[in-house]
Amino acid sequence: MHVHSVRTFLAGVFCAFNVVSAAAADPQDETPGRSVVDVEAVLDRVEARGRTVNDLKCRVIYTMEDRVTADVTRREGEILFKRETPNPRFFISFDKTIQDGIASPSRYWYLFDGRWFHEANQKTKSIIKRDIAPPGTEIDLFSIDNAPFPIPFGQRKDQILKHFEVSPGDGAAGAPPDTDHLICIPRESSRLAAQYSRMEFFVSRTVDLPVRTVMVSRDGASVTRADFPDLSADSINRGLDELSFRLPLETSGYAVSVEK
Repeated sequence: MHVHSVRTFLAGVFCAFNVVSAAAADPQDETPGRSVVDVEAVLDRVEARGRTVNDLKCRVIYTMEDRVTADVTRREGEILFKRETPNPRFFISFDKTIQDGIASPSRYWYLFDGRWFHEANQKTKSIIKRDIAPPGTEIDLFSIDNAPFPIPFGQRKDQILKHFEVSPGDGAAGAPPDTDHLICIPRESSRLAAQYSRMEFFVSRTVDLPVRTVMVSRDGASVTRADFPDLSADSINRGLDELSFRLPLETSGYAVSVEK
């Protein structure tokens, strides 16, 4: 997964948890047999839930579809998040890859330890490190404008309103059960508009966090999806410690390079 794909994945995972909009569903605009999602109510739930999350651990399934070549890549793994000062930590590990129906045991790890962003690849036995927050430098990782990647919790409402227009979706075929569907369109003034034409979020009505995110590229040629199949109340505030946010021992002999 190259840098752009990493950022696409992180954007889909992390923007998902705290999207807020001023646009509410019109109660008059109803189709018989289908209830209209109250966007404001859903987003209030998501925002309130986000404030209670100190750490999170769950499975993730990441699917990349190239609509031009019809290639589909699916990666399965785990995501961990921990709120810390001054910067949070997150760790994404993939232990299974399926490329056009063929499974591979190759593993990939993406770790942000509060300073360094590590990208480790089992196949190439390599680690790329990027110094995101050097000592003495305080950066606002919650700012969509300036952050190198979005962070799920702590986003300011005015920041989200600046970057997205959000409206209720129709549920879509194959949507996760017991979810509210939101469609998020990046505003043309947002830097996200250069990458995406739309994002979709399926918010669980029980845990009040997205259990699926969908991202469509600006040109519509690629679609990426992140599913969190076991995300539940048990996934939140597990008391994750610092040892949970370290690359596995097998990477200790990998070649390391440092990039800006």
